[in-house]
Amino acid sequence: MPDDLHTPERDVVSHLPFHATAKDTLWAGLERALDNRTGILFITDDAGILLGQVTLDAMRAAIQKGAHLHAITLGELAASTDTVSSLEPVLDPSGRLTGVVERGDRRGLAIAEPNLSHAEFRNLLDAFLSTWISSGGEYLRSFEERFANRCGAAYGVATSNGTVSLHLAMATLGIGEGDEVIVPDLTFAACANTVMQLGARPVLVDIDPVTWCLSPDTVERAITPRTRAIMPVHLFGRPAPMTEIRALADAHGLFLIEDCAEAPGARYDGRPIGAFSDIASCSFFANKIITTGEGGICVTNDPDMAQRLRMLRDHGMRPERRYWFEEAGFNYRMTNLQASIGCAQLDRMDALIGERREIHQRYVAILQNIPGVAFPPAMDTRSEPVIWFSCVTVPSEARLAIIKACAERRIDLRPFVNSLSSMPAYRRFARKCPISGHVSRTGLHLPTSRMPDARLLASMEAAFRSVLA
Repeated sequence: MPDDLHTPERDVVSHLPFHATAKDTLWAGLERALDNRTGILFITDDAGILLGQVTLDAMRAAIQKGAHLHAITLGELAASTDTVSSLEPVLDPSGRLTGVVERGDRRGLAIAEPNLSHAEFRNLLDAFLSTWISSGGEYLRSFEERFANRCGAAYGVATSNGTVSLHLAMATLGIGEGDEVIVPDLTFAACANTVMQLGARPVLVDIDPVTWCLSPDTVERAITPRTRAIMPVHLFGRPAPMTEIRALADAHGLFLIEDCAEAPGARYDGRPIGAFSDIASCSFFANKIITTGEGGICVTNDPDMAQRLRMLRDHGMRPERRYWFEEAGFNYRMTNLQASIGCAQLDRMDALIGERREIHQRYVAILQNIPGVAFPPAMDTRSEPVIWFSCVTVPSEARLAIIKACAERRIDLRPFVNSLSSMPAYRRFARKCPISGHVSRTGLHLPTSRMPDARLLASMEAAFRSVLA
């Protein structure tokens, strides 16, 4: 592609993140392809003349065949650049690589992809080579301590996923048969499921119209003599009013269990979410702000709770007496391999949060003036939200058509979770929750998997306007 093809519609970017030389090693290529997040490298000779391209998939296949055992170079793996892909090389008249055109419209935009780099790759390889691949090791200890510190907590107890961290938290607090736990009506099903699995009753409460989280007023009206705990969920990265909810819990002698799965890094009244509760839970599923693939954690400031969390996580075995069980526990342990990825993600957490914020601002710029589209209500200055998924609300009758219009353009949108009261599994706990029902029926998640380019943004805007104009 000669330089004279560059137009405002064909944004040429530096070729450096997408470039390697024929002499570069397979390992160097792997790391560079991970870091550029396209999985594509253009290979040149020492003079910069384009020889071909190598994909991450081709490098994976080469490793499976043992290519890494030999001094193989990227030049030996280079294939033709004629294949249509999300990248196009820009060449000068002599065939020298001078830039790259990113074609996001060809690649499309997934709702969520893990943001993985050479740092996670190196940590994972190191953890594997250490042979500490199960539920022990330096990465696991480091991840627990560092994530707890980010939450303003003294102790972290990592788990195999976020759902079991909620279950473990409530089991540690002794919640069980006949107890009630106040849960927002608009949240993922795991919140209610884990309450029910312990024999307790989820009390479904409508959300606040501004925060989309629990409010002190609605929580207080739901408290009964059987209430044992309140479970605020920081929905979509938006913090609940934790100072007030903490005071309410203290006044009524209730436990407080924060679900921070979608909001690590958010703050309220200057304090990190997770710092207000008896035990806070977080998830590290692949679509979360930081990921370990699967994984979760409980954090607390109470040393006795931390000890009990660890005991119940490991089958109920007393840590000071091997194979001695005083009560039945669970196998909810995270592996050192997962934690190695998590440590690298923690190193990059602020950058990952910042990228999601920038993605959201790009969506605001193209969608805010389309009739029928509304972004979440602005929060007051006491709240410092983060972006999990950027999201909007649209007329409920138009939502499916918008999803389909974007899908035709290879842009993946998702509806909000259904309100708990609307689903058969929770019918016996259902309450009238009009705000939750309305937000659930009108909400749309926008992709935060990677930065959308100008083509994708224009395509998304066109899809919304085609339905709502």
